[in-house]
Amino acid sequence: MGHQAGCQPHSPEPMNSEETLVEWDRVDANAVFTFSRDDMRRTTLSLRGYGPIYTVDSDQGYTRTNIYRYGEQVPLAVSEQRGILPDKITFCGKQRQRLRSWLKFSTLTLFPVTFEAHGKSYVWRNSAEGKLSLHFSPLTDSPIAWFTSSRTLTVNGMTSTQAAYLTLRPEAIEIQECVIVSFLILEHKSRTSTPQQSDSLAGQYVYYCESF
Repeated sequence: MGHQAGCQPHSPEPMNSEETLVEWDRVDANAVFTFSRDDMRRTTLSLRGYGPIYTVDSDQGYTRTNIYRYGEQVPLAVSEQRGILPDKITFCGKQRQRLRSWLKFSTLTLFPVTFEAHGKSYVWRNSAEGKLSLHFSPLTDSPIAWFTSSRTLTVNGMTSTQAAYLTLRPEAIEIQECVIVSFLILEHKSRTSTPQQSDSLAGQYVYYCESF
C-alpha cells in the first residue's frame, strides 16, 4: 500500500507499522475494505485478500466513536456527535477540534463535503440513491472511492448476504486514513440526517439535525 499520506494539517499520523501496510504488486490495484457489520459506529474493516485493518467502536449512546488501527490501543481518531452543539474530532497526536474545521460542509445541505490533503482538494458526494463517492475537486464524474452497501442475494434458491464494502482507487489509497475516517463519519450522518440529503438535489433541503 506504500507510505500512507496524512490529512494535513488536521490528520491522522501516517501509517508506519509493517502490520498495517501491504505492498502492492500492481500500482493500479484497488483496495477493497469489507465491513463486518453495516454499522459505521461498530464494525471491523478488513482489506480484501489481507485481513483486518481498522476497528470501530462507540459508547452506548453512539455519541463517541473510536476508530483504531487494528490491534492498537490508542485511537487513530475519535469522533464526537454532540447534538445541537458542534461535533468534534480528535486525531491521534492532535488537539481536539470542531469537525467542520477539517470537513467543509455545504451551507444548506449535508453534501457535498470537501477536505484538503497535501495541497489537493477532495469532495464527498451523495447520489440520489444515497451512495457516497469521493472525487477530486473541482467535481469530476469519475470517483476515486465509493461505497457499496450490504445486500441480500438469492442464487439457486439459496439466500446470502453480501457484506458492505468501500473501494479505494490508487489516488485514494494515497490518503487512505483521511478517506476511511471521513467516510465513517459522513456515511453515519447521511443515514441519520432528516430529511435524507443528496447533493444532486442541492438547495431543495435544509440540513436541520445538528450543528457541525
